[in-house]
Amino acid sequence: MSYTHIYEFLAEQYAIIPQAIALLSHSEKMVYRVEAMDAVYIFDVYRRREELARAVNGDHGKYATEQAIASEIRILNILANHCPELKTPSPIKACDGRTQTTMILDGQPATCLLRPFIPGTELIKSHPDYLQHANQAGAVAAKLHNASNQYLAEEYDQRPEHRQAYVQQIIHTIQQGLQAGTITGDQFALIRRALELVIQRMDQMDRRPDYLGIVHTDLRDANFLVAGEAVVPIDFGRCVYGYLLYDLGEMCAHMGGSHRQVPPEIIKGYHSVRPLSTADLVTIEAMMMLFILSVVAEKILHRGSSYVLQTVKRLTEGDLVHLLAGEPVIAGIREVIQQKCPEQL
Repeated sequence: MSYTHIYEFLAEQYAIIPQAIALLSHSEKMVYRVEAMDAVYIFDVYRRREELARAVNGDHGKYATEQAIASEIRILNILANHCPELKTPSPIKACDGRTQTTMILDGQPATCLLRPFIPGTELIKSHPDYLQHANQAGAVAAKLHNASNQYLAEEYDQRPEHRQAYVQQIIHTIQQGLQAGTITGDQFALIRRALELVIQRMDQMDRRPDYLGIVHTDLRDANFLVAGEAVVPIDFGRCVYGYLLYDLGEMCAHMGGSHRQVPPEIIKGYHSVRPLSTADLVTIEAMMMLFILSVVAEKILHRGSSYVLQTVKRLTEGDLVHLLAGEPVIAGIREVIQQKCPEQL
């Protein structure tokens, strides 16, 4: 897509005259930074279905449907109205009052959104204040989850669902690695037992509505911005309806990695806003395993993949064994709660 096309579209639809345009990223959508005379914007162009089919797997395409995009807009507007401290940017309306606009590319319609640019920097692990930022990010996740319980119930059935069937699909996909030769029978048996444990935890959480809601599913360094004193969450396009503690498991995997001090800070920040029980901490560890295994599932048929071979070996010889034995998986997070709280599950 030419920048000239974007110039003309923004001028016609939003009465904005860009001075500079730069492509920032592209996956299920193309993301542009647009500099105008008096402001800076982010312009999203969602890729057409046939492009998505070629560029990403079918699971990713569910986030770019008209229904999902409209839901994302409502979520952003609700958060902006009810939780201004989160500083989430509301999409900007076009001249005709619409938030969702449509650009014609090669004769086909493509959905577009324009939103304010947030001046800030991504979280950087080498930054001297990273542990403080990780703590703030945990608190932000808790505020998002509180907002989900309080204000976003009408969006639950508008988002893709990641619950027990999602886990069963991961089990089925990883099982295909047996024929591909990327995992052994013993490794798969252990993975299946661990994911069945995740399903059991999900069954228990189903009894408590406050454990369910809109889950961001992509809270990582690149999707938090440090803007002044605040840590701001961005990129809500991959939200699902599911178990809120999944966000914490994924944060510990993404932001923690080999940095052992980071996960306890994330949990401390979350716990300061939305108290956790000792059982919740075990569930967070299980959800971290679920996230990592979902990535393994995406690559399980890649013969010779060093990521699959090394990750499966590490999990089946360590983390999954500890999880199934009731032993700590994430160093230090079980000590976050100094005094044992009543079990919630």
